[in-house]
Amino acid sequence: MLPEKETPPGEQSEVDRLRAENALLRTEKDLLLKAAIGFATDAGAFQRRSREPETR
Repeated sequence: MLPEKETPPGEQSEVDRLRAENALLRTEKDLLLKAAIGFATDAGAFQRRSREPETR
């Protein structure tokens, strides 16, 4: 079995910072997606479509 590589302290702090930033960005993305769905729902973008074509 190969010995585990030690990450230098400077690089480890950068990895930790990037992981924290990634978690924040995922949370923000999820929040924005939920907000967009809410706005679209309020605007009626998700109305059920009938099986018959609309007459114009």
